Amino acid sequence: MHTLPTDQQEALFQGMSDAGMKVLRTWVTGLGSGQKNSANKAVNDLEHAGLGQYDDTVLNLLDQTMLIAHNYGIKLLIGMYDVNTLQSKDVYFRTAGSVDGFYTNPTTLEAFSNRITHILNTYKHQTLGKPWSELNEYIFGFYSSHLNWICATAKQVRGNVGNKDRLIFTGGGSGKASVQSTFFGSDCAIDVVSIHDYNDDFDSFMPNAVSQARAAGKKIIVEEWGSLFSSSDSSRQANLQGNVEKINKYGVPWLYWEIITNGDPHQDQDYEIQVNGADWQTLEFYLKSTSGVTAAFDFSAALAT
Repeated sequence: MHTLPTDQQEALFQGMSDAGMKVLRTWVTGLGSGQKNSANKAVNDLEHAGLGQYDDTVLNLLDQTMLIAHNYGIKLLIGMYDVNTLQSKDVYFRTAGSVDGFYTNPTTLEAFSNRITHILNTYKHQTLGKPWSELNEYIFGFYSSHLNWICATAKQVRGNVGNKDRLIFTGGGSGKASVQSTFFGSDCAIDVVSIHDYNDDFDSFMPNAVSQARAAGKKIIVEEWGSLFSSSDSSRQANLQGNVEKINKYGVPWLYWEIITNGDPHQDQDYEIQVNGADWQTLEFYLKSTSGVTAAFDFSAALAT
């Protein structure tokens, strides 16, 4: 999102605002140009030159996206890192020697803690002049983008963000695996357990997840789900309706993956919906329908602008 031209960012946020959406999920990560046939420009990761060698270009871009989003009443949910970058053998992978090694190697563990501190407190917003940890009007919450050692990284994030209205998320896993009892422990600094699900099986685990979260004084969000493109438009519309009804039944908020500004290129697993394109009206209708749902959790303080 932050690498798109300004006019396309504005078009996306306008569409989100019109549909009643409140949060955009994004990452501090590098990207190649032309993602999904979009007009985005390439940007390097924060540490592309080496661990602890910070290139703040990606943070500068996110600064501008925050300001644009704010104009449309949208807040950002920001990932400190993208596990896909690790899997593509970035500097963390090369240092640790493997994906699994990233989570145990003392050098990468220390570097990742320093990365969090740099993003949240050392770096200052280029326009607002404040660290991200203090940008309550612009940021909904933070997450580390992977379930491994999530409680440890959540503690590091909370150590940098004193305001408890800035929520800390797990980052999500696949379906039922998103919900782990560890996250509900009082010694885990997680505020919100994030669910990612593309199996349409919310009913199999959501009742227990909501109960556990309520008992622990924590929250649940469906952070990622989508309906596959189908040449039969009625099939996709039925799937959208079915999933929204399932999620809304439990009073849990949700973020759709993925909304784009350009025409859908129909690449790989195709969940994309273009703002004001095919299926947008259907998605917009169901987004607006959630305003009448009785919420299981109170996110009002985090959403306040």
